[in-house]
Amino acid sequence: MASTSGLCRNGGNTFNLIFTRSMRRQKPKQGKPPVLPPSKTVRYHVVHVPWQKPEYVEELLWRRHVYNNAMVSLIKVFKEEIKMKEEQGMGIEALKEQEQVELDELIAQNEERNRQAAEERKIRDLQRQAEVKQLILEEVEEKLDVEYQDAEMRTKEVLAMIDRSANFVTKENLEQRILDALEKPTVFDYCINLKGDKYYDPEPVKYQTGTPTRQKGRIYDRTLGFTQQMRSADVRGRKHDVKDGDVKDEDATVTDQESDVKSKDAVEKQKTKVEESS
Repeated sequence: MASTSGLCRNGGNTFNLIFTRSMRRQKPKQGKPPVLPPSKTVRYHVVHVPWQKPEYVEELLWRRHVYNNAMVSLIKVFKEEIKMKEEQGMGIEALKEQEQVELDELIAQNEERNRQAAEERKIRDLQRQAEVKQLILEEVEEKLDVEYQDAEMRTKEVLAMIDRSANFVTKENLEQRILDALEKPTVFDYCINLKGDKYYDPEPVKYQTGTPTRQKGRIYDRTLGFTQQMRSADVRGRKHDVKDGDVKDEDATVTDQESDVKSKDAVEKQKTKVEESS
């Protein structure tokens, strides 16, 4: 569809403008104009009653009339019954009141049952709390018993350590302990030969006596001296005495005594020399 507008001037010439805005619009379909509303057959389901004979139509109309009269009479009877029940206190309002009363009774019974259940639950909770409290107390007692036993054992250990601490070497008694060890040394070293005899290491001397022998073997090797042999002979002599009676090995005891006297004399001489020099 084309349309024209007014004149347009360009210089001294004039010409018409043609608008082609609606030229591509499609033509509407042939039929009812779109402005009119839809018909009843489109909006509703129209029932087309088939054709019947006049006799059938009269019979059906009569039956419908009888049915309607019966329905009217039934409605009247029902209304009269409802009115009579209302007068006797059995109407709808009375039924509503009766239902309300029953509902109130049921609610009261439910509340009473809930109250009893709450009391029973409270009793069970108290019993459970008592049981839990008893269990906690038992666990606490067991733990305390274990701690008491542990504390008692630790106390005994501490007391025993305090008793042993009298012989401990501390910074205060270090010098005195060194002097005591030099005066009274304790030797635990010994050797055993193939015969099973024990040779104890001699006690170290505080002062050097005589000229020490030159070490010819390894530095820390030491050959058992005369005193060890005498001690082993003394041990064997004692064993022999126990077997044969009161027989004694006199030679071994004499040599042992002589060696002890010599060592004592040498120690005393060395002490006197040290005192004179000081």
